[in-house]
Amino acid sequence: MATERYIILPKGGIAASIQAASDVLGRFPQVRSTQRPASFRLDMFGGATATVVDTVADDGPKLVDLEPEAAARINASGSPVRAVKEVFYPLPQPMEGSADFINFGGGGVPQFSFDVTVADAATGRAIGGCLVMAYWDFLNRFGVKGVTDANGRVRLSSPTPMIERVTATPEPGSGYWSGYRLNVPATGVIQIVAPPLTLPYVDSVRHYFGRTNFNSETGVTVGVIDTGCGPHADLNIVRGRNTVTGEPAKEATDSAYHGTHVAGLIGANGATFQGVRGLAPQVKLNAYRVYGAGSDRASNYSLLKAMIFAAEDGCDIINLSLGGGPDDEIVREAIVDARNQGMLIVVAAGNAYRSSVSYPAAYAGATPVSAMGRKGTFPSGSSEELQIVSPPYSTADPSEFIAHFSNIGPQIALTAPGVGAISTLPNNKVGPLSGTSMAAPVVAGAAACLLSQSPEVWSMPRDRARSDAIERLLQTNCVRRGFGLNFEGYGMPQFPSV
Repeated sequence: MATERYIILPKGGIAASIQAASDVLGRFPQVRSTQRPASFRLDMFGGATATVVDTVADDGPKLVDLEPEAAARINASGSPVRAVKEVFYPLPQPMEGSADFINFGGGGVPQFSFDVTVADAATGRAIGGCLVMAYWDFLNRFGVKGVTDANGRVRLSSPTPMIERVTATPEPGSGYWSGYRLNVPATGVIQIVAPPLTLPYVDSVRHYFGRTNFNSETGVTVGVIDTGCGPHADLNIVRGRNTVTGEPAKEATDSAYHGTHVAGLIGANGATFQGVRGLAPQVKLNAYRVYGAGSDRASNYSLLKAMIFAAEDGCDIINLSLGGGPDDEIVREAIVDARNQGMLIVVAAGNAYRSSVSYPAAYAGATPVSAMGRKGTFPSGSSEELQIVSPPYSTADPSEFIAHFSNIGPQIALTAPGVGAISTLPNNKVGPLSGTSMAAPVVAGAAACLLSQSPEVWSMPRDRARSDAIERLLQTNCVRRGFGLNFEGYGMPQFPSV
């Protein structure tokens, strides 16, 4: 019988609270991420063979290959441990006019061919390496995608004579916003221009949080669980860990660009790029890379390891700008465990166009964040305009809106700017991205500011009372924008500027 990959951990929690669970976990070979897997007989569970591929701690969770029959014996009543299948969370994608899921090639046989060209809106220069998405049925996500060549051109095909929406997203850090066209024939050449990014620029984040009151002397630390962070000179990354099985633990630089952008919204110091500061400049950042090099998914085991290490490393706040995975007991319990160790867990609500709040944001103990925007904080012609929808209407400012892509629901705790947010990108670059992935770190940065001004809360014992106190700090320093509870929860963070 073929083996499958499972996580072995105590029943009823992440850490072994009874000696029997600790004893069983301690018998497993202690294999670390890059070491050779080790097999041994599970004599206590009928003599089946298990192969250990990764270990968090001697008596902590193990990642193993098992036959399903052996896993069933481990999960039998009376066993002090359990076997839970490894599952995966998708790599977060930018939302510049696109969707996070597309039925490419669906909806019929291609009959109409057309070219899309992408150029600089100011100079007319062709933009190569630009992701183009063309939808003939946006509601059902039927479309096709391609990347422009060096001449800024890509050829695509459609089963219908009309294209509802075409978006063009230049490579992150290339110096552009994204562009778009609506309702164009699927023939000839569709021309799209991308507005250049010019700094300084007052985007949605800096409109509300141009300067903040972060006090670095308190010692607040924020953990960024993502694709890794940096390199970037404007980020104060004090520790990095890679929790991907098979990769070196010290390799925590960004495997894509997403984590660096998230980190900058939390704590970029703005030294390299004028005005591109995070909410908590120079805050101590711990980078936990859970997505492997070239991988489009992160396992629940990598996330579990990252949250265990974040507690060990003394993080006060964790940012999880990821989601879309299944309902999984491992990450659900890891969030509860992290809260019980004094940390606030801020999570992106998801980018599935008004769908319900995704996992892990929907778990109890998480602080789910929706994305809002404001007209006038991105250039005319950028595809951020596609995110302007109403109702709901803001009663605080008629220019505000909840982003079209944002997930919503009764779990939403707060909202924050997440449309056209400018932040750091690897190799000392900056650029705009949109998503609840951007809104969550704004909230994490706001929480860091509030905690830095509350040393009495920061110095509390690291337990659930502490994380509850941090949560209350955040909730009581929010202002509702009038969108309604399912869209904004307590509202948007607001605190004294300096």
